[in-house]
Amino acid sequence: MMKRIIILIAIAMQVSCSSDLDLTPYDSQSELTFWQTEEDAKVYLNAIYADLMNADQYLFLNSLSDDAYTKGREEYRNIASGSYGPTNGVVTGVWSGRYEAIRRTNIFFNNIDNVSEITEEQRVSFKGQARFIRALHYFYLTELYGDVPFITDEISIEESLNLERTDEATILSFIYSELNQAIEELPRTYSNEENGRITRGAAIALTSRIHLYHEEYQEAASLAQELLGEYTLFPDYGALFKTENETANEIILSLQYVPVDREHNIQYSLIPPSLGGYANFSPLQELVDSYPTLNGYAIDDPMANYDEDAPYQNRDPRLKATIIYDGYQMTGFDGNQVTINTAPGVAPDGLNYSSNSTPTGYYVHKFYDPMARNQTNSGLNLILIRYAEVLLNYAEAKIELGEFNEQDWNTTIRALRERAGLQGAALEFPGTNQDVLREIVRNERRIELAFEAGHRFFDIRRWKIAEDVLEGWTHGIKTDESTADDGYIRVSLRTFDPSRHYLWPIPQSERDINNNLTQNPNW
Repeated sequence: MMKRIIILIAIAMQVSCSSDLDLTPYDSQSELTFWQTEEDAKVYLNAIYADLMNADQYLFLNSLSDDAYTKGREEYRNIASGSYGPTNGVVTGVWSGRYEAIRRTNIFFNNIDNVSEITEEQRVSFKGQARFIRALHYFYLTELYGDVPFITDEISIEESLNLERTDEATILSFIYSELNQAIEELPRTYSNEENGRITRGAAIALTSRIHLYHEEYQEAASLAQELLGEYTLFPDYGALFKTENETANEIILSLQYVPVDREHNIQYSLIPPSLGGYANFSPLQELVDSYPTLNGYAIDDPMANYDEDAPYQNRDPRLKATIIYDGYQMTGFDGNQVTINTAPGVAPDGLNYSSNSTPTGYYVHKFYDPMARNQTNSGLNLILIRYAEVLLNYAEAKIELGEFNEQDWNTTIRALRERAGLQGAALEFPGTNQDVLREIVRNERRIELAFEAGHRFFDIRRWKIAEDVLEGWTHGIKTDESTADDGYIRVSLRTFDPSRHYLWPIPQSERDINNNLTQNPNW
C-alpha cells in the first residue's frame, strides 16, 4: 500500500516547509546538496504526489453538484447556490494550489537529469509520473477556469506578474502530448513496495477521460478499449472502499494515506453524531432518488414496484453501500451493530436534531473507516481512477458514436449492474436507442461514482445540464413540515446562470497584481 512512499512524502513536506534548518531552499535549482541520489529524486517525486488532490477537494467538490449539500463550508455552499465571485476562497485556493503544484513539477523536470546516481530506466519512469501529475493539474485548471496561464519552467516573481492567459486548446494539446509520452514511459506495474505509483494504465485512463470530456469520442473509446480485460471489477462494491481492499485490481490510482504518518479527516464530515461525526457533507434526496429498484427501473416508472412508504427496500444495493438512511444498520467502532435513526427530531442523529446532525436526513457510508484513529482520522486511500470509470467512459463514448451494441452492454453496464446485485430486466440489453442509452449511462456514472473525486460536478458541466439540475430547491427526506415539496423537506435554494457559471472566475487577487489577466465572461 505504498507505505514507504507515504513516509517519504511526510519527510519531503517537512524538509520543504522547515524554517529551522539553515539550508538553501530544498526545491531550488541552485541546491548543491540535493538532486544527487536516487533517494533525493524519490523524495521530491513523492512530495509532488501529495499535490494530486487533497481530501477536502476530493469530497467537497461533490457538494457543488446535485448530489450533496454542505452546511459548514460556506464558500463551497456559496458556489453551489450561485452566490459567489472572484474573491471566493475555494476559487482562489484551487487556482493557487494547482499553480504551486505545477511549479514543483517544473522544478522536478529542471533537476531530474542532474541526478547521476539513478538508472536511466528509473529516470524515464520518474519523468512519466511527473508528466502525468502536471498534466492532471492543467486538466483541472482548464476545466474550472478555461484559458489559464501556461508555464512549463521555473519563473521569477517578476515574470509571474506579467503572465497572460493561454487559450485552452493550446494547453489541451500539451496535456495530450505529455500523457501520450507518459504512456510510453510508465511501467504497467511496480514491485509491491512501490505499489500505488502512477502506471501506464492510469495514464491511458486519464487520457481517455479527457478526450471524453472534450467530445472526442473515438479517441476516448479507443484508449478505454486498451484497458478492457487488463483490470477487473472487485466483486463487492461496498467493500471496495475499505482499507483491506486498497490493492484491488479495480483500483488504478488512489490518493495514498496511511494511519498516523499521513491521514485525512473527511470522515468527521460524513458520519452520524452518535459515531462522533458532524454532518458537514450530506447526501441530497435528488441523489437518493436516482438509484433504481433492483430490476433497474427508475423509481417513477410503474414497472419499478417502488414503495414510497418503504423507500430503501428493493433498491439498487449501491444505495446502501453509499448512503446512511433512517433505520440503517451498520458496524460501530466497537465492532457492534448499531442502528442509525435519521427521522426528524430523533436524538442524536435525526434530521436537524442539533447543529451536528444531518440537514437532509442522510449521512455517508461509502468511505466509512471503522479503524480510523479517534474515529475521524483515517488512513483510508481515496480512489482517483478505477476500472469502473474506464468501463463507463468506454460505454459513453460508444453511445455518442452510435456504435454501442449488446456486447458493449455486457462488457460495461451489465457488468457493473451484476457486480452491484441488480437483477432481471436491469441486466437486459435495452436496444440501440441513443437517447435511452445516454440516460442509462449518465445515471450509472452518477450512482457508481457517487462522491468520488468530483465526478458528478464535472459531468453535469460537460453535459451542459447544470442549469437544469442546479436550479431551484434541493431536498431532503420526506417529512410533515409545511416548507416541504410533496412532503420532501427543502434544504437549499440554488441558481445556476449558464452565461457565466460554467467557468469559475479568475481570482481577483491574481488580477490585482497582474493586469494582463483577463476575466471570464460576465464576471
